[in-house]
Amino acid sequence: MPKKSYNVAAALIFDKQKRILITRRPAGSHLEGYWEFPGGTIEKDETPQEALVREIKEEINLDIKAGELFWQDHFEYDVKSINISFYFCDRLNSGQQIVPLEIAEFRWVKLEELYEFKFPPADEALINRLRDYNSS
Repeated sequence: MPKKSYNVAAALIFDKQKRILITRRPAGSHLEGYWEFPGGTIEKDETPQEALVREIKEEINLDIKAGELFWQDHFEYDVKSINISFYFCDRLNSGQQIVPLEIAEFRWVKLEELYEFKFPPADEALINRLRDYNSS
């Protein structure tokens, strides 16, 4: 039986201290306990940017604007495959507080600290690209 394929969008959200937002997958989810960049599955008739606005609101109650595409990749897991797109995003209200609605927890971290967290394999190439982007 062929694996199900998903189109996924993830947000790269930075704060004023140039830290990036990461979230932890909740118990009972695929790859539970892993850290990731917030986002989710793109629904039918939805653009990646629309999916990000919806997913970020549902997961952490932030209002964002999805901006420029930074990186796209394809990854094969044992149970599914994903096409993932990472977008730079901005908070519409910098004072708005994150509420962990559909995540286990969140953190703001420096790019060089990303290596201290366990991320899904699909995010590893992105982390290397972010490091290169940050040093340029």
